[in-house]
Amino acid sequence: MATPLPFLRLPWLAMQAVFDTMDLLEIFRISQTSKRTHRFIKMFLSRRNFILTAKFACPFTLEARCREHRSYGICMKLLSEYNFGIITEEITIYAGLFKICKVLLVVERPTLAPRAVKLFQSLNLNIDSIVVNLHKRANEYYQEMIELSRVAKNLEIFSDPTKKFRLPVSTKPFQFDTLKLFHAEWVTRYYLTNLFINCKELYMENCQLSYSDYLMFFKQWIKESRLEIAKIHMKEERNFSPMFKQLKATPVNKIKHYGKRLDIPNGRCYMIQQETTGIRAVVLYTESNNLVNLTTDFEL
Repeated sequence: MATPLPFLRLPWLAMQAVFDTMDLLEIFRISQTSKRTHRFIKMFLSRRNFILTAKFACPFTLEARCREHRSYGICMKLLSEYNFGIITEEITIYAGLFKICKVLLVVERPTLAPRAVKLFQSLNLNIDSIVVNLHKRANEYYQEMIELSRVAKNLEIFSDPTKKFRLPVSTKPFQFDTLKLFHAEWVTRYYLTNLFINCKELYMENCQLSYSDYLMFFKQWIKESRLEIAKIHMKEERNFSPMFKQLKATPVNKIKHYGKRLDIPNGRCYMIQQETTGIRAVVLYTESNNLVNLTTDFEL
């Protein structure tokens, strides 16, 4: 049995001062020396909330970082071939020591991701975000990863599932707090107006939607939507003036957004309003980068 470290005999405030001089890796290693040490250090760390990041790649990476102090963290890597038993053991150790407020799951190698989600749930850990960044040879896993992500509040897809990728007709609408698609060539009108319309924030790059697709999107938002922010980067320039005249939207030349007063050229910004809730949004088109920006957070 390991001998307790002498500083555990110090008064509590003195012991806290000693721990504050150490980096988290040192504290973590000390916590593994005895049950008594583990108990004291867990009590000390209970003042801090930690974000746990599990990256299923090669190597597998597990990181615990203090939410308030970004420099206060610990990272471990499994460089060789790993199995789920080792991953389970490491995650359980971290969960037993740190006060984890949320989990970020990064998926590059998807085969173990479903089991990881079940493990986090069994430990009562909140999966805040899932990031999908698969290799091209793993295209068949996209549908599974997207469905799996429903347990999280936020989903980001960095990799490109190809234009031919399609979700099943039976797919239910998503209600993410944030949905980010960095290669959105595969997104159709149906996905935009039915599956994505009730996410709170939507970010899409490299969209290839038509004029009529955007028209239906804004019509659906006016009818009913939870969407508060949408930033859609198009591959081609679009003229939205006729569209918003058709929607009977109100032209806007000045808005206050994020505390800044913006002067906007004619035909670049319109205000629309939802039929049932009365919620208003402005839609701003930036010609230089073909960006459509919808936001409910503005002042006239």
